[in-house]
Amino acid sequence: MKRSQLPSARAAALLSLALAGTAFAQTAPLKVWTRSNGPAQDTYLAIGKAYQAKTGQAVEFTFAFSDFEQRLARAIASGDLPDVVVNDTAQLGNLLGLGVLAQVDRNKVAGNKDIVDRAWKSAQGLDGKYYGVPSSTQVFELFIRKDWRTKLRLPLPRTWEDVTRMAQAFTTKDPDGNGKNDTYGFIIPGSTTRGYASWFVSSFIWQAGGDFVQPAANGTFKATLDTPQVATALKYVRSFICNKTAQPNAINAVTADATPGFYTGQAGMYFTGPYNIGLFDKELGKDKYDVVAFPKGPANADALAEGENSYIMKASKQPQNALAFAAFLASPEGQKIGMTFNQDGQVIRLPINRKVDAAAVRGGDARWKTVQALYNKSGHAVPNVPNWAPIRALTGDGFNRILARCDSNVEQELSALNTQLKAELTTQKVLAK
Repeated sequence: MKRSQLPSARAAALLSLALAGTAFAQTAPLKVWTRSNGPAQDTYLAIGKAYQAKTGQAVEFTFAFSDFEQRLARAIASGDLPDVVVNDTAQLGNLLGLGVLAQVDRNKVAGNKDIVDRAWKSAQGLDGKYYGVPSSTQVFELFIRKDWRTKLRLPLPRTWEDVTRMAQAFTTKDPDGNGKNDTYGFIIPGSTTRGYASWFVSSFIWQAGGDFVQPAANGTFKATLDTPQVATALKYVRSFICNKTAQPNAINAVTADATPGFYTGQAGMYFTGPYNIGLFDKELGKDKYDVVAFPKGPANADALAEGENSYIMKASKQPQNALAFAAFLASPEGQKIGMTFNQDGQVIRLPINRKVDAAAVRGGDARWKTVQALYNKSGHAVPNVPNWAPIRALTGDGFNRILARCDSNVEQELSALNTQLKAELTTQKVLAK
């Protein structure tokens, strides 16, 4: 490992002093909530153990996955919030709107200069102030069953059309060789739950040259779902469902349903995040699949880039300690534990700390170099509106409806959806005149 990837003894000492300097006068455990499944929970417990060894303060975790937002909503309603919530960057606006976030002074975060500026922007409100500490980031890439591709003598796809042809081949040419008509080409998590359909389709909208909104004057936005580019994207994604090259019940699938389809042999392509690499290595084997950028669309090769922040709750009775935990999670030590403790539960995908190299920490794994390069070149974040969550829910419902009806007029559906989007922007007081 290169010297630049390891914190110097002095830097490590300064971090320890910064953490200790928060004066952990309160002996009560720090309460931290995360949206995590089983393997990821084990990783967070290891992070909590390391944090306690450094500071002396215990961490009490609360884990949830599919119902995380509902639990958080109930906690907000009852006033029984934790000290820290580790949650999606896209939830910043929603949490700000609920009035539960404490403002973070970036300069008072231990090791703040080691956190990359791009990650800090994901914790920044429209007012320019910070309301969280970045912990992880990621970008979508295309996973392809290499064993299937090799059997059918198919090259890696270079265009949208190539992906369509590969999906057709995986569906009709018995790539697993079992003599049965039981494989599909492309996995789509198209459910309305948590806005999954919008989450999945967003990359294709950008690759087609479209967007949900366009910035206008004075912090306002124009709704732009009724454009030919957005229609092109929806038609492209819908074609896999209507041509029956997507897995059955794609329009109702959440990621928990969709992900096993790749490693169990249901379908041969999956456009998803790098958090699945460890799982696929274990269940399938790293030699059985490719990790590549999704081929360039009509306009570009942009892919959804998102991540997580550690949000400090305004109601926390130990805000300094909460901030110290967030700083530890963002430190080289916290980042490395989050990347390597459990391959099935990597809670840090791409590091936000400039002293940590994603591939080097993982033993020089070239796939992580691919992921990092893709993030740097083509990562595309959701629009920086005041509150993205209701827009994702709104468009998730609308996109799901379009994907579910092969005979519907996409342009008309998008026009109606754009009207709803304008109403939401009006509610958020940012609709351009």
